[in-house]
Amino acid sequence: MKRHITYCIYLFLGTVFTSLAIGCNPNTNWNNIEFYNVEKMEQLTEKPIESETEEDSVDFGLLHEAGNRELDVKVDMQFLKTENVANEKVCNLINEHLIELLLKQSSQLSIDEAVEQYIEDVKADFRSDEIGNAYHEHLTGRAEYGMEYVINYRLLEEVFTGGAHPSQQTTILRFNAQTGEFITLDQVFPTLNQSLLQERLLVKLMKDQNAHSMEELHKKGILEMSNMFISNNFALRDDSIEFYYNEYDIAPYASGANTICLSYDDVKDIISTTWENRK
Repeated sequence: MKRHITYCIYLFLGTVFTSLAIGCNPNTNWNNIEFYNVEKMEQLTEKPIESETEEDSVDFGLLHEAGNRELDVKVDMQFLKTENVANEKVCNLINEHLIELLLKQSSQLSIDEAVEQYIEDVKADFRSDEIGNAYHEHLTGRAEYGMEYVINYRLLEEVFTGGAHPSQQTTILRFNAQTGEFITLDQVFPTLNQSLLQERLLVKLMKDQNAHSMEELHKKGILEMSNMFISNNFALRDDSIEFYYNEYDIAPYASGANTICLSYDDVKDIISTTWENRK
């Protein structure tokens, strides 16, 4: 069963970790935080088991097509490290977020243990009757510096279980490099200002698509099945805020994913002053 990320969990965990966050250390230098890769891949082939009776053979045929069952699972993710004592707890806390939110494992596990357990969970799903004969799942996670004291994290999940095409899902998280806390939308844009943010995203989307009306957007297949909304997949980059919309979020698969970028000047009157003063 696919383990997609639930954004309400993000909000809850962000609030919890805020209360546990480390106080700002004036000697902390976020440039001392480094990113390193942890990579593990496993391939598994299972041959169909011959049934003992004709009736069992029919049932097996309904569940599994003839031939071997193939699994290909890979985790290729960056985690944080530092040689600076002031940043060590921050790195550990962000790594715990990544383990819990993206790998869906206990933060009590080490990084290697969490990656290993994630792969074991995928293998268990593969062996269940819910997954087809060919199963491909790759996780690719990369960290990047954003605006001052912000680390953005981007995870691409590629899954193929048969059918016309694989599915891709990108998740973007943000972390405060001074405290290690997860940054939520409400912390960046006060709730009362979010309707204005949504309007500006729509205006920018229409501009990017060279559309002068909703009808023109619909003709391009955009927002035909949904209204405009604020994506929780956003990155606080050094020059702009990137809002990422996965396939099917606001447009069909054929249109691919959509990215809407707003400069900090575009939102200077609605962004929280905490973030406006950092750009």
